[in-house]
Amino acid sequence: MESSHIDERQEKYLNWLVVPAPMRQPSTQEAYAKQEGVDSATLRRWQKKPYFKQEWQKRVEDLQGSPERTQKLMDTIYQRALGGDNKAAQLYLQATNKLAPQQVNITHTQSLNEISDKDLEELIASVAGAEQVARLESGGKAD
Repeated sequence: MESSHIDERQEKYLNWLVVPAPMRQPSTQEAYAKQEGVDSATLRRWQKKPYFKQEWQKRVEDLQGSPERTQKLMDTIYQRALGGDNKAAQLYLQATNKLAPQQVNITHTQSLNEISDKDLEELIASVAGAEQVARLESGGKAD
């Protein structure tokens, strides 16, 4: 019966797998197998084992959630945005919650059942009008 723990060779392979593909040395799985003296089929078999997949997934999640990695990504997006990349600017503003519409709180004394459709439309129009004026005054673009 096979063991369900990560051995030394699998540990080394896991460490290679979690390196971003463009930075891996060697750069391909086949080259890694040759360098380590392991058959490529063995590497593929390891990748299918539940305990190996679970450990691999955990390591990937740990890397993806690391503050250093997130900061590096945000810095890269920011630099691209400054260079004129509109999509990068949008992503940066979304990630920093600067693109989200301002929340509007409305206090009313009537029950919702007592508000007519006309009153609701007028309320929405007044809030939209105030938002448009605020955007124009702040130099933003009004729709």
